Amino acid sequence: MTRQTLPPTLRFLIAARQAELHSLESLAHTCELVTLISHLVHELQKERGYTNLFLCHPTPDRQLMLDAQHQSVSTHEADVRTFLDALLTHPIGSDHGRARLFDSIAHALYRLDGLPILRCNILAHRLQPGDASAAFTRLISSLLAVAVETTDAAHDAEITRLLAALLNFMQGKELCGQERAYGVLGYTAGRFNPTQKVHMAMLAERQTRCFMQFEALADRQALQAWHGLDGLHEPVLSLRGMAARTSAEQPVDTDMAALWFDLCTARIDGMHPIECQLATTLAQRCRQRIEAVSLDLRNHRALLDSMAAHEGSTRPTMLFDVQSRPLDVAPADGIASGMERSILDLLQAQAERIQASDQALAQARAALDERRHIEKAKWILVELHRISEADAHAQLQHEAMRSGRTLTEVANALLATRNATQA
Repeated sequence: MTRQTLPPTLRFLIAARQAELHSLESLAHTCELVTLISHLVHELQKERGYTNLFLCHPTPDRQLMLDAQHQSVSTHEADVRTFLDALLTHPIGSDHGRARLFDSIAHALYRLDGLPILRCNILAHRLQPGDASAAFTRLISSLLAVAVETTDAAHDAEITRLLAALLNFMQGKELCGQERAYGVLGYTAGRFNPTQKVHMAMLAERQTRCFMQFEALADRQALQAWHGLDGLHEPVLSLRGMAARTSAEQPVDTDMAALWFDLCTARIDGMHPIECQLATTLAQRCRQRIEAVSLDLRNHRALLDSMAAHEGSTRPTMLFDVQSRPLDVAPADGIASGMERSILDLLQAQAERIQASDQALAQARAALDERRHIEKAKWILVELHRISEADAHAQLQHEAMRSGRTLTEVANALLATRNATQA
């Protein structure tokens, strides 16, 4: 008896394990890309903040800080570009998902290619602070869109949950960065006009939603670290309230801009270690799952080899189940009976594992897909109406309030209409 003539049941069990292992390896690759993007985004967020300060109050010290930040961004940009180049020969995700991913990568690279010109215009003071900040926000948003599109390969329940927690945290942190940049403009002017107040309130509300989703998905270690930042949140909340109360009749000292920037920066810097911790946990869990599935695959192959080696024999043999525990084959049963029971044990163990993970995977994917669908719907509006990312989100929110639907339902309806139009 050769492997080709052994029971198809066992051969397909091995094929299933091989497919799962390949999926996990692809997912680990995905998580590595998301981690690299998170580091680059963090450095770009810092550059956006320094840029705003420099354009509002140019000083030699601030230009030196900006120059140093350019170097830091360049280092992380090179890491991301190297990884993205490798995707052309070692792609991740399904064919359909890969098309969307490559499209988002092309968009992000287009934005990155424009970074040197953007910096030249900033250093020459050819841009207003708001315009420079918006350019950085578009670049960062395009990178976050790449991170979101990588999730097509996420089919492991726990890893998907951790990935969704990380992506929601990254998005929440980016909104904190946008709030920092936008707040500098208002405090530099000494007051916030009604439009700015509405925008600040929207940024705060979107942060809350992202961090609530993060809290629902994150592990205990990440949650403890997050709650440890409460002391950094409170001063920012206080200055938010002050910004909402400003007016032409009640301006504030323009020096508050530097205080606002410093407090927001301390908060965002406090978030970055949590971001890194989430990425590290994600990578560790990927390795653990790959090791576990690899072990199961070796056990399945050992059983296959044992069946081939003992064809026609009446001697009992020691077999192993998917947890590497020996299967007790009673001599009276004979080899055939024992082998059959071993295969049934494998089938039952795999069925139970799949059933247990299905519900958890569905919940985790729902959180992941919610973020992805909202982001995709938002960028459809950006391209369709040539508006900003913030205005697109505001349109989705307005439609949700008007129709009494959730933001996700509005996003899904827009995507369905777009797909029907393109069909």
